[in-house]
Amino acid sequence: MTYEREIELLESEWTPDEGFFWRIRQGRFEPIDFQRALEKISKLAIVENADLPRRMVSLLWYVPPFMQWQLERVRETGGDMVAYSKAVTAMTNEVERLLGVP
Repeated sequence: MTYEREIELLESEWTPDEGFFWRIRQGRFEPIDFQRALEKISKLAIVENADLPRRMVSLLWYVPPFMQWQLERVRETGGDMVAYSKAVTAMTNEVERLLGVP
């Protein structure tokens, strides 16, 4: 399996102006954007011991620390910090589900 479609879906959330991760980098946390991105990640399935493309792994593992790093930006723009904290936890849980934990 090449995971090309899955990579495209993940990359779309990093695109300028419309991607969830691009928007939180600007301090703009919108729950509807979060739900869309979470749904994309939640629909991913990786079989045990699968060989994953490097790009897919990089797009996934980077999500939890990236979202943590944006806490202050979201706070500075008046974002809902309770909702954002829950979003960080939910996204981290999905990445852990897919990639596992050490």
